[in-house]
Amino acid sequence: MAKKQYVMLVDTARCVFCEACVTSCRAEWGTPLGVSRNWVRETMTMTNDGMPRLSFLSGRCMHCEEPPCVPACPTGASFKRDDDGLVLLDRELCTGCEFCVDVCPYDARYRDPADGMISKCTFCAPRIADGEEPACVNVCFTRALTFGDAKDPDSEVSRMLKQGGWKRLVTDEVDIGPNLYYSEDTVFDDSVLPKAKKATVAARVLSDGVNPALKIGLGGMVGLFGVAGLVKLAKRKQEVANDEHGQ
Repeated sequence: MAKKQYVMLVDTARCVFCEACVTSCRAEWGTPLGVSRNWVRETMTMTNDGMPRLSFLSGRCMHCEEPPCVPACPTGASFKRDDDGLVLLDRELCTGCEFCVDVCPYDARYRDPADGMISKCTFCAPRIADGEEPACVNVCFTRALTFGDAKDPDSEVSRMLKQGGWKRLVTDEVDIGPNLYYSEDTVFDDSVLPKAKKATVAARVLSDGVNPALKIGLGGMVGLFGVAGLVKLAKRKQEVANDEHGQ
């Protein structure tokens, strides 16, 4: 049981799509162009009188209660921190195999083009450790983003959640306990709804064959990295072949 539970509340009625949150995140983490730890997406639905209704959704890793990325990782690089519920990544153990990327229903992970390792939002864990807000929350001038410990009854997020009027981005098929909450009038359309995904056969074999809680030794780790690398190479070749076939 986590001692804390960090959550983020997104009031989409306050969001003006300025993307200051995206820019500040990129500056904080030195994220290369072409990939991003967070994003803002426009969603739309039609009202009964035929008028469009829009929402601007600020999104990122959901730091889920039951994150599928954790069991999908064959090396234990992807893990959920017990003391605060954050889903994090140990880049020293990461092979860049992308098994965690493949199973994330929110497409919140990516392969960093700079070093080939996997990256994602961490809720700015280093800033939290220093008693600061995540960079995106700190820079949001409309206060559309609120961050804190939901288990602290005196925290702002705890009070806001108790007042009601929030919902999570889930479906009947995919509900893994995301810790991002959106204002209840937020429009969720197909472009942002989570998609059910299954690990590949190779991913299941590697993940089931290695218990991250066990010490497998240097030789075993090297061997595992090699297998993961071969799987990744095969996957890339298939992607290239698919692209060429589609042209």
